[in-house]
Amino acid sequence: MEEEKKSIHGVERVFSEHVFILSEWGYKRVSIHDIVYLEAQQSYCYIHLSPNNGKKIVSIPMCEVLEDLNPLLFVRIHRSYAINIEHVTLFAGNMIRMDNGIELNIGREYRYNVEEAFVLIGSRKRVKKSSSC
Repeated sequence: MEEEKKSIHGVERVFSEHVFILSEWGYKRVSIHDIVYLEAQQSYCYIHLSPNNGKKIVSIPMCEVLEDLNPLLFVRIHRSYAINIEHVTLFAGNMIRMDNGIELNIGREYRYNVEEAFVLIGSRKRVKKSSSC
């Protein structure tokens, strides 16, 4: 089983490549790479999966779901949305387009998180680094 370690507040945390999501017949194993994005709806969280897998609903807040997902892959972009950066096909202005065609708005207070999650080549706001070229 592949796992990734990340240090958070000085404590090393291991993030698994799979999670188990409650379904009608028990807990179903899901690869974190199949999670496209999360959507908050009051105290529920919709987990939108890759196209053929639909979506799952869990009765816990999105912020609690995010605690169990790798923060290098999952970025909060809005009060109501968190995305898996592996599924992003376009980042333009205040919008993100996912590989399933869904477009999600980026909240003002989350804009910096989004910009930090991606390598932006050709960005107008880039900080010039000393270089030998």
